[in-house]
Amino acid sequence: MRVLLIPCGIGMGHTSRTVALAQKFIENGEEVLFASYGPGYGMLNEYSDYKVIKLPTIKFYGSSGKINLKYTARKSIDAPYIFLKSIYHESRIIKEFNPDIVVSDSHYSVPITCKVLGKPCVLVSNDLSPDFKDVYKNDRTMEYLENGLQRFIKDVSRLCQSIIIPDIENSWDVPPQIRDKVNYTGPILKMDTKTMDSKEKLRQRFGFGKSEKIVMVTVGGSEYGTKLLNLVYQAAPDLDCDKIIMVTGPQIELDAELSSNRIIFKRYLADIMEWMKLSDLLVSLAGHTTSMEIASLGIPSVMVPIENHPEQLKNAMKMKNYGMAHIENMGNLSSTKISDVINHLLETKDLKEGSLKTQKIFSQYNGTEDAVRIISDCVHMGNDLE
Repeated sequence: MRVLLIPCGIGMGHTSRTVALAQKFIENGEEVLFASYGPGYGMLNEYSDYKVIKLPTIKFYGSSGKINLKYTARKSIDAPYIFLKSIYHESRIIKEFNPDIVVSDSHYSVPITCKVLGKPCVLVSNDLSPDFKDVYKNDRTMEYLENGLQRFIKDVSRLCQSIIIPDIENSWDVPPQIRDKVNYTGPILKMDTKTMDSKEKLRQRFGFGKSEKIVMVTVGGSEYGTKLLNLVYQAAPDLDCDKIIMVTGPQIELDAELSSNRIIFKRYLADIMEWMKLSDLLVSLAGHTTSMEIASLGIPSVMVPIENHPEQLKNAMKMKNYGMAHIENMGNLSSTKISDVINHLLETKDLKEGSLKTQKIFSQYNGTEDAVRIISDCVHMGNDLE
């Protein structure tokens, strides 16, 4: 079986999910090909052995730690052209590779391309009904944009054979018109949390002491995490821990010195979940994939969602409601504030109970395996209809 994987290239979470699927497909003897753009393409091209084809870039605008959706909408006057250009490139790739199925992770031109070419398509997405009301209150322009985007996603999703939500049951709103296509698989992760080494064994393997206090900071692949990384770096002398692991992401340049005995910088970690597990506290943005990794591992966290990013705000609130995350506002954050928060959480057990309860809930799922099974079933169903 040939599988074409096309993740949204904004950030690295979508790409991380498709890499998890690719690993499983390859284990099963299948052939895979990637196509993406932006940080997602950069990660695949620089840090993996997968063959990846570059697609036209879709860009969001904003400043450090803050996305500006309204300005992005105004600047995207060429969006229809980029959309059609993407469909053209996708068509060429599909015709040349001739996949048995195409998997799109939140890249919404793909179902249209597949429908035109008669190829089955599976959509992976955690937010099928995006809304901006919590960010842009009483803004008619954004209300129109929200309504249009929701209708577009609903109509495009109906073109797919199946829709996979990589989260626990009923965790996201789903338009009633597409509920019959939706499958909640649980998180799609690159590592099986049930078979991972213990925290003690991981620390021994990576050369950390058993009793060391370790804080890990990770911000994915977009430039919006630069502010958070720099704030934690500035706060480092005041942090009551033994080691600080800072994962900068391949697209981020951090204004900092090289790794020291106490601060460890990493550009990219293929085994990032193992580094997460050996840590005592995680500091991160609030991307969905990162949230699912934290929930599945049961690690207390400080989440700092990108400003004006509706999905990240929802992700952070879900993690807070699970009782395993403390939320800070990027716009009001200072190095003093982040050091106070980190030191408090290192000394207390405020988030421990919620983290363990959440981990038990998520441990009931086998997201990656179930997603691969659903995708494979769609191929077989298509063959049966021929």
